Amino acid sequence: MKQFLLVILLVPAVVRGQSYTYPSFQLPTLVEREYNFAAADGGRAGTTLLFQWREATAAAWQVGVDAGLADPDGSTMTRLVLGGHAAYQWSRATVDFPFDVALTGGLGFSGVDGHTVWRVPVGASVGHRFALDRGMSVTPYAHPRLSFDRCNDCKAGAADTKLNVAVDVGGSLQFTEQVALRVVATAGGSDHLGSGNGIGFSIAWTPKGLKK
Repeated sequence: MKQFLLVILLVPAVVRGQSYTYPSFQLPTLVEREYNFAAADGGRAGTTLLFQWREATAAAWQVGVDAGLADPDGSTMTRLVLGGHAAYQWSRATVDFPFDVALTGGLGFSGVDGHTVWRVPVGASVGHRFALDRGMSVTPYAHPRLSFDRCNDCKAGAADTKLNVAVDVGGSLQFTEQVALRVVATAGGSDHLGSGNGIGFSIAWTPKGLKK
């Protein structure tokens, strides 16, 4: 069953997006607490500056909040980006199935001057953590997801709903227990928020005393 799910999730007919069209930066393993500072760029979505907070709520559950600003190409106005998300640790890597899998879902909002878009992404982050010397590690992963997008005035001034498919492919380099660098590529787009290939970078910080 897990092997079948992995094949389905990695089919490369993919797009991008969370609350807006930026990478989710969601690893396949959950954290106790994390603050993620990110920047992303690509396609008509332009540049996004983002802050993410993630917090464990139970042994296998994590919730989080996104907040940021986006500067779409061809626009003179900056979009406000807000979102909430949750993740469930569906499986951890074993000899028989060497992948960590976190199921994800969320609700995102972006808007400017009366033009608003709501997004409901659901998917799974799949990857594996490789230990390195001196306590460092690297985690390559992919995060495909479906996104239900609703725009209040994108179709002749009327509301319009679209179903998009999304994926991130990237990795996280853990320097210490507190600091990690993430680089994530994203492809495709949202009918309501712009399309095109892009890339995102982030610095993730876990407060001292908490472990991954």
